[in-house]
Amino acid sequence: MKNPPYTPILAQRRRSALICLAVLVVITFCMGLWQLGRAHDKQILIAQLAKQEALAPLPWAKGIPPLFRPIKLIGQWLPQAEILLDHRIEAGQIGYHVITPFQLSDQSIVLINRGWWPDTRPPKTSDNTIVNAQPWPRYIELANTQPTGHIFQNINPARFAAWSKLPQPHTYALIQEGERGLIVQHSQPAIPPERHLGYTATWWGMSLVGVFLWIRFKRETRL
Repeated sequence: MKNPPYTPILAQRRRSALICLAVLVVITFCMGLWQLGRAHDKQILIAQLAKQEALAPLPWAKGIPPLFRPIKLIGQWLPQAEILLDHRIEAGQIGYHVITPFQLSDQSIVLINRGWWPDTRPPKTSDNTIVNAQPWPRYIELANTQPTGHIFQNINPARFAAWSKLPQPHTYALIQEGERGLIVQHSQPAIPPERHLGYTATWWGMSLVGVFLWIRFKRETRL
């Protein structure tokens, strides 16, 4: 097929198309670099978590503990204010996260995720008080759903305090070892490094397609 006749307007349109395509190639390449950097950062974070979690538990009776540091809480469980987070999935099965408050010696509250359980009758608390302090979990909530009894869809310090009539918890933690069949949650990034590497491959694949189209379009058009 012959090229269409040359006109200044058509030439300008061809230049504009090539420029736009080149910009898209640059953008997708930079997005791939960004995802590659994210994967690297996640790998560093996982290594730091592993180093912290390997430390001996630190006795803790008051105040806000350091993040990701194993601590042995000093105080008492408050099982009467235990809640369940609904619709939590483990190995393809829907169940609950069991969240039990712990009152430190200074009367402050720590909310502890004791693990996953398949029904609304989880095991009672044991003497295990070794936990890892965590950032407060971020939940996606489409509506302000009120709790049903002690079953919540999502939780934050103010919501828990309003329901339990206890002080607002200042720390969220994961129990370090499973107890009585509960499946322990682990402090890993929500998006693992491998997924970021997959995103990198996708963006750079788009870059290669863009380069191929740019070269082909350039050859088949006259400027």
